[in-house]
Amino acid sequence: MDETVTVRLSAEQRKEIVKQANKTGEGVSEYILKATEQRISRELQEQRAGELNLGSELDYIADAVVEDVEEATNVDTDQELFYSVALWDLISSEFPADKRATAMEEATGKLEEEVETIRNKEGQE
Repeated sequence: MDETVTVRLSAEQRKEIVKQANKTGEGVSEYILKATEQRISRELQEQRAGELNLGSELDYIADAVVEDVEEATNVDTDQELFYSVALWDLISSEFPADKRATAMEEATGKLEEEVETIRNKEGQE
């Protein structure tokens, strides 16, 4: 047997509920019932998560991910500076232009190899 529940609303609240119910093609009672069921479901999920202590576990996971991302994006600026100095030294030296061009072309490949080596090292740790 269905029971009736009375809800007191301001004129603005009622107007908004009617508008939203019409958008979904539902009656006002059906719309309010679904909204109430959704809230109850959400509150029960939050309660269960709290009982299982998932909040702190998720915080721990989020912190670990942030730490890993920061570590992975931490660039060794000294090494980068050394490469720049070496490259400028090579460019400004008295090597013939064709040898400098070849060395600079090969530098890209060697740098990519170094990056891959670093990534492989980090994957093993």
